Amino acid sequence: MGQHYKDIAATALKRREVAIPKEYLLPKESLSNLPRNLTTVPKSSGHFTHEELEITETNAEDILFKIKNKIWTALEVTKAFCKAATVAQQLTNCLTEILFSESLARAKFLDDYLEKGGQVIGPLHGLPISLKDCMITPPHPSSIGMACYANEATTPEQETILVSILTKLGAVFYVKTAVPTAMMMMETISNVWGETNGAYHSGTSSGGSSGGEGVLLAMRGSPLGVGTDIGGSIRIPSAFNNLYGLKPTFGRFPVYGTKSGISGQDFIFSNNGPMSRSLEALKLYCSAVLSTEISPWTLDPKCLPVPWRGDTITPKDRKLRFGIISDNDGEISVHPPIVRGLKTTKKALEAAGHEVFEWEPINHPEMVREMNSSFYTLGGAAILELTKAHEEPVFGSMKEYEATYERGEHGTLGPAKLREMITRRNAYQKEYLDRWSKTGADGKGVMDAIILPASPWTAPRLGFTQEVFCVNYTGVFSLLDYPVCTFPVTFADQNLDKERTGWKPLNEKDAALQADYDPEFYHGTPVTLQCVGRRLEDEKVLEMTGIIAEALKNYE
Repeated sequence: MGQHYKDIAATALKRREVAIPKEYLLPKESLSNLPRNLTTVPKSSGHFTHEELEITETNAEDILFKIKNKIWTALEVTKAFCKAATVAQQLTNCLTEILFSESLARAKFLDDYLEKGGQVIGPLHGLPISLKDCMITPPHPSSIGMACYANEATTPEQETILVSILTKLGAVFYVKTAVPTAMMMMETISNVWGETNGAYHSGTSSGGSSGGEGVLLAMRGSPLGVGTDIGGSIRIPSAFNNLYGLKPTFGRFPVYGTKSGISGQDFIFSNNGPMSRSLEALKLYCSAVLSTEISPWTLDPKCLPVPWRGDTITPKDRKLRFGIISDNDGEISVHPPIVRGLKTTKKALEAAGHEVFEWEPINHPEMVREMNSSFYTLGGAAILELTKAHEEPVFGSMKEYEATYERGEHGTLGPAKLREMITRRNAYQKEYLDRWSKTGADGKGVMDAIILPASPWTAPRLGFTQEVFCVNYTGVFSLLDYPVCTFPVTFADQNLDKERTGWKPLNEKDAALQADYDPEFYHGTPVTLQCVGRRLEDEKVLEMTGIIAEALKNYE
């Protein structure tokens, strides 16, 4: 046996504590009698100056404009976000590695560069960007929530390609954010870093696996973050934290050198993508990373040579056709606030002249079962052999990984079984493609997008997904490899979102999930949905998300 996970965790936690300047911390008296909605604390605490609050409340695109025009310096912006990230950490436990000292040195270098040459270094000049823990930033460890990696230094050769690209574009890295064990849970908890709670309701989950990222953004501790998604890991935390989050089509963004919970599997692709409170920030990020100047396809063999395109909806003002899944996917029903969010979105789009029709979720649960089963089969050995080496216990929602491992199914996946898995996956992809194409019959244009929930919950109570795990609404589009963007709609309201009456559960899991709904408990948690496009229509997905957001704004 290697070193015990508790000793490893103690070292990692001490490293984090020492790296945070004491003056950035909220005083102890501010940590008692906290409100349920933690996003209100930075403003009400009196801990931040007016200038600091102005910076942290500003969207990424406006921060960049102000740095470029020398209204703000990169140094003062970075300092404000280091302080805001510290407070977010105190309230939610959302950070792993602290990069403050090098971020301030980097910001100063960028300010000097602008002062001397009168030009910015790139389109992200001076912007603090938070990174999910799996992005390798040498020499810092990338633990991915596992004791075996928690204190392991990384080398310059290991740097994630995307990190190198963002550096070239002018970004400032100042924090890495918490993830669950091996990044394979829908809430963020690990035996190394502990649990990350929600921002809008401290008794709820931050989501997973990019949960630290989601909460940090909601707490105004970051203007723009990078997450990864293999079954919903960008979209679920974005949904629980009221954010825009893009899961791209595989191949659009460089992925090489990102640490993986199940390395070497290509059955379900893991992607990385931007997360932010601002949709414009996502667009800005995409056009910067996928520019011909950067040409990431010359750096990553999996990256397609497709620069980011503008104005893909033509004519620009044409009315769109949306399919909607407005209550359940054939297996799991959503909580009342989400039903209301779907109805509101439908009415808003119809009021704006768009067409919205019910889309039948054929084979959705089957596709998600296929995805989950592949993770257990491919990940049982990859994860369990590493956790067992340090006596790390397994969390509830990962018990099936352990069961697969104990049954001796690890390391024995033969070519016949793998061929069957791939054949089924390909058949699902072809069937869905054909169904989508057939929506263009009777002289109508093909369906532009699907609108559906991101999760059955607005943000589940802490620990609940260890008993009732459900990535149905996101996992299906991971298997299909479709681009998806989340978008905020409203917040749960105990006066509007009563418990269902006369409703029949579809199965035991559905009954357990609905029994968890409590209007008072979930009051104030975010209602966030997904907009799904066809493969490689990533630009169109962001444009359509903008059209939906505009329709919702005008409908109010």
